[in-house]
Amino acid sequence: MTAARSDATAVHRIISKKENKMPNIKNLEMADAVFSKNYIRIDNSFFGLCQKVVYVPTGSRVKVVKQEYRREEGERLERLLAMPIANLETELASKDKPMPTAVGYYRLQACVSDDRMFCAVQLFCFYDLMYHPLGGPRFFEGRDAEVISKLIC
Repeated sequence: MTAARSDATAVHRIISKKENKMPNIKNLEMADAVFSKNYIRIDNSFFGLCQKVVYVPTGSRVKVVKQEYRREEGERLERLLAMPIANLETELASKDKPMPTAVGYYRLQACVSDDRMFCAVQLFCFYDLMYHPLGGPRFFEGRDAEVISKLIC
């Protein structure tokens, strides 16, 4: 391993550790897009110190999922997320889903409701010492969200 590559890997690990400390929905890059949806509500409790994000149609709590993937698994995840839902479901039935790793070249940020009827995902790629989005956030509801949540949860 070259010195430059090991330095980049060390910086990548430091960045990953700092970003993974608090998986809070407000810390996601897609937070504004999620909060702009009229079917997402923020409930405040204990004088506004505690907040709960709720998917309004079902009243289900929305939680954050942050995962990283090796290059091969991330590229596969990118292909799977680009597929039509019917094809994705068939693919997941026949093959294993991409496996996350502790530190990876790809990062997935997602919001998933507890009942899996809502899902928002955004994929990032690590280069130039930062994670850069590979497109905007994508939103899924109903059966589509269930299929996507099987892929990432």
